[in-house]
Amino acid sequence: MNPPNNPRTPPVDDLFADRYLAVETPEHVDLGFQLADIGSRFAAFVLDALAMFGSLVAVLVGATFVMRWLPSGVGGVFETATNWITAGVSLFVFVLFWGYFVFFEGLRDGQTPGKRVMGIRVVEDRGGPVDFRSAAIRGLLRVIDLLGFGAVGGGVAFLHPRTKRLGDLAAGTLVVRDRVAGALPEEMADRTVSGAPLLSDPEFAAVQRYLLRRETLLPAVRRRFGWEIAERLEDRVPWHRETVSVDEYLVGVQSEEVSRRAATSGRTGGVSREAVALVQNQAGRWREYRELLERVDGKGLSSLPSKSLPKFASLYREVAADLARARTYGGSPELLYALERMVASGHNLIYRVSGRGWGRFVLWLRAGFPRLVRRRWKPIAIAAALFYLPALVVYSAIGLDPDLAYDIVPVEMILRAQDGLEREAQASAEYVEVPSVLMPMMASRLISNNVQVTFMVFAGGITAGIGSLVILFLNGVMLGGVAGLYHDYGLDAQLWAFVLPHGVLELTAIVIAGGAALWMGSAVVMPGRRRRRDALVERAQEAISLMGGVIFLLVLAGLIEAFISPAQIPRPMKFAFASLIAVSFPFYLVRAGASAGATNEVRVARDV
Repeated sequence: MNPPNNPRTPPVDDLFADRYLAVETPEHVDLGFQLADIGSRFAAFVLDALAMFGSLVAVLVGATFVMRWLPSGVGGVFETATNWITAGVSLFVFVLFWGYFVFFEGLRDGQTPGKRVMGIRVVEDRGGPVDFRSAAIRGLLRVIDLLGFGAVGGGVAFLHPRTKRLGDLAAGTLVVRDRVAGALPEEMADRTVSGAPLLSDPEFAAVQRYLLRRETLLPAVRRRFGWEIAERLEDRVPWHRETVSVDEYLVGVQSEEVSRRAATSGRTGGVSREAVALVQNQAGRWREYRELLERVDGKGLSSLPSKSLPKFASLYREVAADLARARTYGGSPELLYALERMVASGHNLIYRVSGRGWGRFVLWLRAGFPRLVRRRWKPIAIAAALFYLPALVVYSAIGLDPDLAYDIVPVEMILRAQDGLEREAQASAEYVEVPSVLMPMMASRLISNNVQVTFMVFAGGITAGIGSLVILFLNGVMLGGVAGLYHDYGLDAQLWAFVLPHGVLELTAIVIAGGAALWMGSAVVMPGRRRRRDALVERAQEAISLMGGVIFLLVLAGLIEAFISPAQIPRPMKFAFASLIAVSFPFYLVRAGASAGATNEVRVARDV
């Protein structure tokens, strides 16, 4: 049995030099977290990408199979069903790309399937569970982190002392490694073994860390580290290499050393009599607490009967106190890890924001969203200027020089305008004609496209607002170019009869999204009296709350754009509908929720 080739042998206490972070819970108990390395995060992302790709393939295959067996030529059933299925697949692709990470990280305790396999998870900076808003910030900013095939996010994480990418900086989150449970040395203590410890404190710590983490190591790394540690200890603890494996040997070394140190109270890094007594006295209570944790796993505390809630809270406080005692008694790393995991699980359950759902979202739309729009009217006004002023300038410039439109407007829009001249003389003179059977597919495409544009606007805020400014400016130029082209062709009524019914909501939503992005980006250049990182997290939370209302507006606008704007409805009725929205929507933004108190305003804005 030969040791692995290892040209360099690092010191024992450097073999597992991981970066740890200690955070304090509201119960004044420190929880230790090991920061996940970039390699683990990249591997988790690759696994998630494969899962997403597999899901997409499965949906496409399923949709193809269903459409293959649909009846054809029966009253248009096949065509209608096919378009509904196509619309559903289009929405699924959009939701999969933008919502996969948000869903799992926000609703599955910070773990996507890939992160679960790699044993890592997302937590808040203070160690608490990541909420849905923070997960949404991370998810939307991922598009910036992935620029350059992930070079932006990977570069920032490599340079940051806590391996944070841009999404983590804005969301106030960390990616940490899950602890691997192991046998407690306090339970293995053998009182028949006596004598002074044989290992130094760094050597004993190396043995413990190796045995604790061996299942998470690559085979080659595991074999090399195990041999390095065992070879250093062989002169003091005999090792029969031919019959005893490395892991079996180190388990025996740990067991004997734990017993020796248990018999010698007060040695640094050892297991004290007090820690052994703590395990013996409290093992039953810990088992009872773990059983409650298993009952509510993935369900939340609301799944417990009301009579069990006080018991859970009492056990949580008791285990938190035991963690503090174990540290004072010099408990083993395994004991501290086990107690920290139990306390962290209870902490996540108790302090996770509850009461979310459609009811709270409706309350947000009814009061919280318009209030937050009014509170942040300045960055929204700046975004409106960045969007509408270029549109007005381009519109005026085309009025002076119509040929300028051909340099700005895409060819397909020019062809549509030229075709509109012919259709204007006919009975059907709509901006675009969409058969009713195609409207579901059009709605799916429009909603996905519009929401994606606003997501890009929002994500650009992390670049100090520069990316958002560019997107707003370019979209404003395009709007002014199309409007100027149709005006030059004398087709204003044709264009605005199509645009205005949904445009009031859609354009306002884009402007609000731009304001949210600029508000988030302002923390980078103008943090005020707060630290830049704190200002970024705080403003990003408000910005993502604004995006919740923006998404609703865009979905509503997309439905109008698909089913009303292109419909064969008299233009006066379309203009009347647009006028109704143009009057009622600003009234909603200005007056909705104005009667509630300032305290409730802050609470609603924070909770959504």
